[in-house]
Amino acid sequence: MREQRLFLRKDLTRDDLARETMTNRTYVSRALREHGLNFARFVNTYRVQYAIELLLDSGDLSLSREDVALMSGFSCADAMNRYIKKCAGLTACALRERVLIDPRTNGEIL
Repeated sequence: MREQRLFLRKDLTRDDLARETMTNRTYVSRALREHGLNFARFVNTYRVQYAIELLLDSGDLSLSREDVALMSGFSCADAMNRYIKKCAGLTACALRERVLIDPRTNGEIL
C-alpha cells in the first residue's frame, strides 16, 4: 500500500488491492476486519498520513487544503478535513497553524 502508493488512487477498490497483493477480495476484507477496519477506513488512514506530511512540509506552505486533499487521494478538502480531525483531533488548518506557531514540534501532533 505504502510502497506503491496505491492509496493515492481515488478509484482504488478492494479488487485492486487484492490484485496488487496477489490474493482475493474476500481475504482482503477478512484481514481488514480482523484489525477492526473496513476498506475505506484502511485506505483513508494512509491518505490522512500522507496529507499530514504534505500539510506540515515546511518546504511548500503554498499548497491549499484542496490541493493537499487531491494530492492525497481524497475527493475533496472537506472529506480530508473530516478524516484528519477524526485521526488527529484537529482540522487541517489548525494542524498546520499549530506547527507553524511552534516549530519545535517538528511535525509532531501535540
